[in-house]
Amino acid sequence: MNPNYFYAYEKFSDALNSLATGPYDVRQRLRSAYWHFRPVGKKHLPEQLQDDYQWILSQLTKFGPVIGRDGKVLRGAVEETLNRIHNATGSKIAERILYIYHQLNWLYIEGIEKP
Repeated sequence: MNPNYFYAYEKFSDALNSLATGPYDVRQRLRSAYWHFRPVGKKHLPEQLQDDYQWILSQLTKFGPVIGRDGKVLRGAVEETLNRIHNATGSKIAERILYIYHQLNWLYIEGIEKP
């Protein structure tokens, strides 16, 4: 397995654990999961997963940050988006995170099994 992919695999594994075991509703668990996979960049993912990852990021930042009168960020884009989306939307995002994890897991297993 490409070392960059392994990095993403670790981050998505942590995110999935947070989604599965975290308290509260899916939106709050997504907030926690996001901090795990946030450092992952395009170079860490195979080409076939990059669009899925971009979709997740765009869904999590759909509403943009809340800016105060003084120009300072009061709430970041992820926090604002998660405060405004429905649980059903949060579930769709969580499903895509699970999909990426499964694909990376297959790459990891294939890498171990190759002689």
